[in-house]
Amino acid sequence: MNRFCKIFILMLMVPLSQVAMDEDQGMQKHSPQNKQGMKMMGGKGKMMDPQKMDQRMKKMQEHMLKMHDLSNKILAEKDPKRRQELKDQQLKLMKTHHMHMMSKMKNMKMNK
Repeated sequence: MNRFCKIFILMLMVPLSQVAMDEDQGMQKHSPQNKQGMKMMGGKGKMMDPQKMDQRMKKMQEHMLKMHDLSNKILAEKDPKRRQELKDQQLKLMKTHHMHMMSKMKNMKMNK
């Protein structure tokens, strides 16, 4: 089960790191003079204000906490039927998040 948890975390982190790298590369294209550190880009090359960035990070954190909580429940559950229900719930959450991220990436490509 420990291996499952590690694999799951890797599966979650790889797409998130890819999105972060894509955003970073997009920022370098739009604002090469930015030497102060990473700043989030909004739509159409505008800088994202700090409040929106905080909201975005809170949503990502909320998703990660839900996934972590479900993983813990799956690992702790003894009843195979209930365990499968939790796995199905987790899979549904993963699919929803994946579709959301794909639509964001598609929108980013269309705005370029």
